[in-house]
Amino acid sequence: MQDATAAEPPPSTGDAATRLMIVEDEFVVACDLCDTLENLGYAVVASVGTGEEAIELARSARPNAILMDIRLAGDLDGVQAAARIRSESDIPIVFLSAHSSEETVRRATETAPFGYLVKPFRAPELRCAIEVAIRRHRAEKAAAEEHRRRVGAELERAAARTGELEAVNHELEAFSYSVAHDLRAPLRGITGFSEILLQDHAAELGTDGLEYLRTVQRSARRMHLLIEDLLRLSRTSHGELERDPVDLSRIAHEVLNRLRAAEPHRSVTVDITDDIMVAGDRGLLELVLENLLGNAWKFTARRDEALIEVGATRDGDRLVCFVRDNGAGFDADQASRLFSAFQRLHAASEFEGTGIGLAIVQRIVERHGGRIWAEGAVDAGATFYFAF
Repeated sequence: MQDATAAEPPPSTGDAATRLMIVEDEFVVACDLCDTLENLGYAVVASVGTGEEAIELARSARPNAILMDIRLAGDLDGVQAAARIRSESDIPIVFLSAHSSEETVRRATETAPFGYLVKPFRAPELRCAIEVAIRRHRAEKAAAEEHRRRVGAELERAAARTGELEAVNHELEAFSYSVAHDLRAPLRGITGFSEILLQDHAAELGTDGLEYLRTVQRSARRMHLLIEDLLRLSRTSHGELERDPVDLSRIAHEVLNRLRAAEPHRSVTVDITDDIMVAGDRGLLELVLENLLGNAWKFTARRDEALIEVGATRDGDRLVCFVRDNGAGFDADQASRLFSAFQRLHAASEFEGTGIGLAIVQRIVERHGGRIWAEGAVDAGATFYFAF
């Protein structure tokens, strides 16, 4: 039986007395504890003798704290009941037990109690344990609420910033699209009139004039490719994304057949794994392979025995596709620049290109919820991996 030595009532925590629930299967002990608590100024809203009753009443009575014995009648002991209550209700629990073995304490502490008093105890010790538990619980709730408030505010700021960035990106893409589209007409004029000059006035231009004109035509062709790539990059960011079964192996064969037709003199060994099936937008995925295989074809141009491979491997549940070549490769230290628009790791005099192709590929892969990365070394080929 607990010592009911008189003690000062608990500090005021509001207009209503602190509401407590007792879980004790020994009737006399429970009555003695109830008297002690009421003498200390607490309101005992319930007193039960089993873990099952404690769980049920915790839901309905909603006490400010629960004083829980560990050895209880019924199928559940105090530790098991406390674990259930803590998982369902945010109510602090203080264990009151005559048992303090290492195993008992270990099991009890796993439920994250707010106190543990070993019987017998005095009324002042009980009051201190209850007040510490309730104040700690309130402090933790206040800290959790403050944390939620700060996180919510940070998320709101992040959302606002994201919205601003999306708006800016949209404006930049719209501007790029508009500029690229508007440049088409004057570029066609430059190309057309330079061709007329070459056909009808070549004799009047002289050697130097013809060379200047051909330089203009080469620049116009490069500008045309750049404009088309800018438009293509803009289009890959918009429009509805289809999700259909796509045979990448078949697309790879079609792309390489077109490349062979354009340069029939090239000797390139091609190895394409059969039936590489993914789910995605066929048009966009064809653009991925056009860029990756186009690069592989371009960067193996100086190889006597060029090799291009298209395959796939399993990484757990994920299918990782790849395009590999034995071409010029790249400096691995510069790999982070590969997928940035207008970034080139090779001089234009070595290999033609606009520096936008891999940015297009990355944007398409990311729109499919995947990622792309590359491995390579200078003059030792390159492998581009992409996974959805």
